[in-house]
Amino acid sequence: MGNRAKEKSKNRNTKDKDILDLDNEIIIGIKSLPKQKKASAKGNKKNNQEKSKNTKKKAANKKVKSRENNAKKQTKKKNQNDDVELRLGIEDEIYKEKRKKKPKLTPKQQEIARKKRKIIFRLIKWTSLVMLLIGGGTCFLLSSFFDVQNIVVTGNEKIAQETIISLSGIELEQNTFKISKSKIEQAIKTNAYIDSVKITRKLPETIEIKVVERKPAYMLTLGNAYVYMNKQGYLLEISQEKLEVPIITGILTQEEQIQEGNRLCTEDLPKLSSVIQIMDSANNNDIGKLITKINISDKQDYVLELKSEKKNVHVGDTSNLSTKMLYVKEVLQNEKKKEGDIFVNTDLSSKGAVFREKV
Repeated sequence: MGNRAKEKSKNRNTKDKDILDLDNEIIIGIKSLPKQKKASAKGNKKNNQEKSKNTKKKAANKKVKSRENNAKKQTKKKNQNDDVELRLGIEDEIYKEKRKKKPKLTPKQQEIARKKRKIIFRLIKWTSLVMLLIGGGTCFLLSSFFDVQNIVVTGNEKIAQETIISLSGIELEQNTFKISKSKIEQAIKTNAYIDSVKITRKLPETIEIKVVERKPAYMLTLGNAYVYMNKQGYLLEISQEKLEVPIITGILTQEEQIQEGNRLCTEDLPKLSSVIQIMDSANNNDIGKLITKINISDKQDYVLELKSEKKNVHVGDTSNLSTKMLYVKEVLQNEKKKEGDIFVNTDLSSKGAVFREKV
């Protein structure tokens, strides 16, 4: 029994100790809690103080900026007000000048002013009418009523109609007044055979192209080919076909310049005009058709080749051509079937024509 009582007393003591220990822990915890709260409160106060300082700085900066902005606005308003006052002052002066009483017009001056107003009104009226007429007329002329429907080519013999139309660049359904006649003429004349071009509008829908062609009167030789040439020295065509016209030899024009559309050089052109005179005189005496070649190397002695008669004629210059051709004609009749040279470049009054038979 005694032992049980002791154990019970021990257990009670241990329980009491445990209770006391728990109480002590609770008391210690309670004592320690306010210290932590105090520390956190101090940190919050510091943070709040820093935040308040920052907000105060921001507020101060905002106030400074707002003061600066207000100052700028006030200066702008002052400047604007100054400008307005200046303008108002100028306008007031102008208005005052306008309000100055004008002198009254006399009856004659009023009549003159009335007539001027009438003239101005009439001018405006007539100019507007003219402008309307011009505008309406232009619209009408550029309408489809004047579109090209037919293209007529006249005067062409060598060059085909289709070639000339193609060179012109004119198209059907094109307005006739939009066509530049000068440009078309220049385009067609790029063909060496075309000497001149005339474009005519036959309203409302037809264009007429009238051309004048160059005709080959002489030939040049270029290798194995022949170069056709007219009386003005224009080179028309290079062909393998030989025409029944005289061949010109002894020219000074360079071979690289002998191209279609080009012309003989300036040294050869005066000689060519002499050839035309010789040929005209020969044709008048029925000799022209016998001439196959003409040598123009020496302008003081043009030489004609008469291949069918087997003779060469030394004409000399272009003086006394009609007399010379009469002598040539006489020799041809007297010296038939004889090969040789006829000289009419001597003193015809004493010797006449001289024939030298080829041995």
